[in-house]
Amino acid sequence: MNIIGRQELQENIELMAAQKNIYSRAKNIIGVQMILSIPIAICAAITTIVKPELNGYIALWGILIVLFDLFVFTPWVKNLQDSAARIQELFDTKVLGLGWNEISVGKRPEPELVHEEAKKHGIVEEKIAGLRNWYPLIIGEIPEIFGIIISQRSNVWWDARMRRKYILAIRVTLVFIAFGLIGYGLYEKKDMFEFLAFIVAPLAATYVFGYRQMTEHRDAADRLDKLKSFSEKIWSDALSGKDVATLMLESRALQDQIFEHRKTNPPIFDFMFMWFRDGNEELMNKGAETLVNEYSRRS
Repeated sequence: MNIIGRQELQENIELMAAQKNIYSRAKNIIGVQMILSIPIAICAAITTIVKPELNGYIALWGILIVLFDLFVFTPWVKNLQDSAARIQELFDTKVLGLGWNEISVGKRPEPELVHEEAKKHGIVEEKIAGLRNWYPLIIGEIPEIFGIIISQRSNVWWDARMRRKYILAIRVTLVFIAFGLIGYGLYEKKDMFEFLAFIVAPLAATYVFGYRQMTEHRDAADRLDKLKSFSEKIWSDALSGKDVATLMLESRALQDQIFEHRKTNPPIFDFMFMWFRDGNEELMNKGAETLVNEYSRRS
């Protein structure tokens, strides 16, 4: 059975359902962070205008949100990411035929955890339809080692593209808020101290959250670009006729880096994934088709 057949096995579909459910929980926590950091912080800033006597409490609120973000939400999300990344790693190793690297990845996820999380996600057809055909179907037309390399490249290309779109959305939002605040300050002729202490301070959590999100996702996208370059080097090695055993070792080394990326970098909200999925999927399949044609011309 090839990659295309293995990725449709029920046991592997359940792995994808389990990791998606855990990632979604992590994204929900980040969503709570965002609500506390942006709309509630904006409401707090407005409150200082309507009820100036609450200025001190509102400033304290902003500080508490930053601390709660750093010491509660962030560690919680990291733990969930680790579990989801190891489940997705198990999917990749089973579907792509790569060995499990316990030194880099750690122990395999417990089957009970996988089953529990898959059930929470739902494993009826309407729930798992979006998890089918995870890797481009066209790779079934070429030898498996070439399909593995294309699949890994598709992984990192997709992720990097989503992150750069997410960064743009955050940057536009923060700039919009900043211009709104400056416009309000000028309109009301606020002095600098009042503007900074009672309007900007409550929004500190917003900009701390936004800046960290942009920085983390930009760094992640840059690392993914390097991984894509590594996958393209392996592809060149494959086209040049390098032996399969060496190519498998190189692909396993790349997979270690993909796992590390998944474990340590922030997830992207499901609604953004759904917004851009069709366009990205079309481009991903087109990229895979180009590489398959490149293989065919080489043959």
